[in-house]
Formats: sequence, C-alpha cells, structure tokens
Amino acid sequence: MSGHVIDAFFTVTDEKEGLRIGYAVQGGRIARWDWTGKRMYDVDAVPLAQRWPQLPEAFRQGIDAALTTQADNPWTWVFRGPQCLMLNPLDGSVAQVSTIAARFPGLPAAFAQGIDAALPAPGVGAGVNEVYFFSGSQCVRYDLRVPAPVEVKTIAQVWTGLTAKAPEFAHGLGAATVDPGTGKCYLFRGGDYTEGTLADTTIRENAAAVGNAAWPGLLPAFTRGHVIIWADGRPVALDLETGQSEQVPTGVLAGAPVTSPDGRYLYLTYNDRFSCYDMATAQVRWHSTRVTDGRRAVFSRDGGRMYFVSKSTWKLNVVDPAGPDLVAEIGLHDYDGTREGEANDLDGDGPATRSTPPDEAQENGQPLSEFLPGWQDAPPVALSPDGAMAYVGFHFRRLGDDIYRILEVDLEQRKVLQTFHLPDAGAPLDVAIDAGGRIAHVAQERGTCAIDLYTGAIAWQDVLPPCRAMKLTPDGGELWCLPAADRGGVLVAASDGHTVLRRISLGAGNGLGTGLDLEFNHFGTYAFVLLGPGGVAVVDVAARRTTVNHYVSFPYLGPRFAYTTY
Repeated sequence: MSGHVIDAFFTVTDEKEGLRIGYAVQGGRIARWDWTGKRMYDVDAVPLAQRWPQLPEAFRQGIDAALTTQADNPWTWVFRGPQCLMLNPLDGSVAQVSTIAARFPGLPAAFAQGIDAALPAPGVGAGVNEVYFFSGSQCVRYDLRVPAPVEVKTIAQVWTGLTAKAPEFAHGLGAATVDPGTGKCYLFRGGDYTEGTLADTTIRENAAAVGNAAWPGLLPAFTRGHVIIWADGRPVALDLETGQSEQVPTGVLAGAPVTSPDGRYLYLTYNDRFSCYDMATAQVRWHSTRVTDGRRAVFSRDGGRMYFVSKSTWKLNVVDPAGPDLVAEIGLHDYDGTREGEANDLDGDGPATRSTPPDEAQENGQPLSEFLPGWQDAPPVALSPDGAMAYVGFHFRRLGDDIYRILEVDLEQRKVLQTFHLPDAGAPLDVAIDAGGRIAHVAQERGTCAIDLYTGAIAWQDVLPPCRAMKLTPDGGELWCLPAADRGGVLVAASDGHTVLRRISLGAGNGLGTGLDLEFNHFGTYAFVLLGPGGVAVVDVAARRTTVNHYVSFPYLGPRFAYTTY
C-alpha cells in the first residue's frame, strides 16, 4: 500500500468529444473524473486490466505516476517502478514499453528507480517540451526534446507557497495533475490535496482532505460501497467492506429506497412524503408532499429526470429531482376508444400532450380502465437505452378479466404509443430492456417472457421459471434472475433465448439461498442480492460465485434495496 488515497492522476483532452477527462488510479483500479462538471464520470472504479486490456501485467497491478503533455495528448507516459510506457487512455493502445533510465537519460538514480508524480512544465516555445518529475522531496525539470534534465531542485524550491500552504507536501507527493481548461494544478499526498496554478508554479490553497466537498464521488468510487435497506421502518446502510450496518440519519421513515445514478442522493418514500438525502453531506436535501410514491423510480442516464408510477394517480410521473419539480404526469389509465388519454403537462414547455390509444388497447371497444394495485410498492418501469421511451408493466381488470400489459410511453411527446400483450401469467413484477432497445424481458407472477418491441411478438416464454426480479448485466450479455420459489439462488441466463447458463448459490454452507432483490455495481464487477433471512450476498460476476454474506442486525427488512458507492 502506498499510503496515498490517489496513486496517480492524469488528464487528457478528448478533442473529438470536447471533454477534459481526469484518470485517477488507486491500486489496480481506475476511475474517471469530469473536469467540466467537477464530478465523477464513473460511479465506481474499474480494474486497470478491464479498462486497458493491453497493459502489461505489472502495470495492471497499479501505476506510480502518469504524465500527459500538450504535444502528445492523449498519449500519456505511465510509470511503474523502473518501467514506463505510453498509453492512449481513450482507446487503450500501448506503445514504447521501456525503462525510465533508457527513455529519460540523465535522471538521478532515485528517479530511474521510480517516479512518484509528474506534471507538464509551464512555458511557451521550447518550454512546452519540458516536464516535472517528482521523487521523494526532489523535483527535476526535464526537457523531453534533448532529452536531459534542465535542473534538479527540492519540491519546495520549485513550488512557491508550498511550505506555507502545505508543508508536508515538501517531503514528497503521491500524485499530481493539471486541469488544461483552467491551468490549475492539484498535488496529492496521503489523504490530502492542495491547489495552485501551473503557469507560475505557485500553491495558493491550504492542504485539505480529499473529500466529497471538493471531489464528490472520487473516494467513494474506490470503496466497495454500501447498500441501503429498509429495516425496522428506517433506512439502514450496510457497509460492503466491513459488513457493519447502521441507520442512515435521515430523520425520516422510509419505504423502498432509491439512489441516483451516481449514488450520491438517496430518495425515500413514506406515506405521502418523498424525501431526498445527500449521502455526501449527510444532510436532507428536500422533503416533498407534491411529488410522492417514488418507490421504484428509474433515472435518465445523466440523473436529470426520474420516472415512476404514482400509486395514488396511476400516472407516469416525470420529475426533476433537483427541485423536486413535477415536470409532467402522463396518463396511463385511459384506454376507452371513445376519448383520448391526456398527459397533464405541468411546466407548460413540453410538446403536444394528447395521447391517442392504439387499436389493440380497446379490446373490441371495451375500455381497459380498472388498474389493480397488485404490487408491493409500484408497477415496474424501464427506460430504452436512448432514454426516449419508458416501458411500464401494468395489470388491468376489464369486466372481471385480468389483463396484463407493457405500455410503451414516448417521453418527449408524453403519451402512450402502444401496448404489448403479456401472457396470462400474472402481474408484471420486473422489466429489463436489452442494449439494442428491441427486447423487453419481463418477470410475471407465474412466468417469464421476452417481447420483441419491434413486432409485438412473444420472443420466448417460460424458458425461465417465474422470477421476482431480473436484471441485465451492465454489458447486456447476461440476464440475472431471482426465482420466485424459495431457495432458488440466482439464475444466470443468456439474454438471447433465456437459456440457463449457471445457478449461483447465495446461502451460507453451500445452500442456494433466497434472493428478494438484485443490483449490480456500475461496471458489473459485483452483484448484490438482498437475502430473505435478512442479509446481502456479494457475488463476483466474472467468477459467478458468492464471495461473502453480510447479515443485518435489524429486525425487519423491506423487499427492496439500493446500491451506492457513498
């Protein structure tokens, strides 16, 4: 262990996308930082070997330092012990594998054995070819063009203000990077950082902890994270690293918890109140009685919109979670062929909101008007990969007959476009849309199926047993399902065809265990399964095996949970 919370940090400019991307490394994992938004691109870190498979084995274990110059961007020098190579982090290409001594001749012996941090040096003309290398308390200004050292000084001699603002940093750095958009540089040591300007090599800010106030989500990205469980009427956080659980001090009771895509915000529903809790600041962000029932909310990719069906209105709510503001309510209840359903556009800035029911929804002219509250919390909602459509599972009753449907909702036009018939197998409990946006995988009370959203045909039916929950892995390659029957473990199925590939045991002592709810971390490295007896199983996705079971020391667990890196 290096003793630093960040081992290496480098920044490249993606000219094609117009992005400034920071790459933070801790041990053998990497997470990306958005300099423009000052937030993480990645909710959790991914192994270096997964991000850049071409890296040699030694570099997959960790990186000591990295350096991106304006001339070589996005190609980056990466250092590990006495070795170095060039990496294009945008496409993973690797070149010029060498040693520091061979590639950077003239460096002092300590630098040839390993570099702690590196930065481009300020300058114009010839100066743009110069860089800073750091090792221990020493700093070398190096001319890449010659190549040879220009000068060797202590870090304190080079960086004005360092001894006053961050004196411990004079003894050595863990990492350093620069934001090319602002010219600000950031030095890291242990659990702290300091900030300055590269142009005049001046440190301007006192050393401070690398925390969520300045670097929201950076450190949580490298932790195993927490799952938030509804236990004993309140939200409880289970630490996936230690297995310890404690109540989240939200001050509110809660039903099924929901977290934002970046894991920072926790949303809680209790009776007619909906609350948002900031995991970074440990403060309640807002309470709302106007926006309620967000028990099964799903989010747009950027987290700017949330969608859920209100059990009180039976409409699809479109919500801006920052407010919270109820942007629109899209009517789902009106399938009478004699009139049109209407989306109540609350902010007035949306497109036309009138919805024409499709012919198939009329069922010989009879309205499908009675919705049944047959869910523990709310009907399932899933979004298309492009975020343009929502797919809502619903259970109607017409003249005493039960009708099961998936409703396709256009989120821009704010109206139902069409409905898809489901088999007579009970209310839809969960819906998962494939990466191509063509197949909807559906878990029902008494069966499973897949619908071709292009044709409306049932693609597969009852290949899998009835399941209470199903999720596609983040790469879309596999469908993971929790059988409705007790002690069913996890079924891993092919997303194309539903063929069962593996059954994973969740219970201690090689028992299969009973899963109630399922979540993946951002990259799909781990799956987390809420267990019937009152705990959470952590499953290694690649190995398809349970690595640990954590049990919660609270008397009652709700049927759903949420994952967060915070």
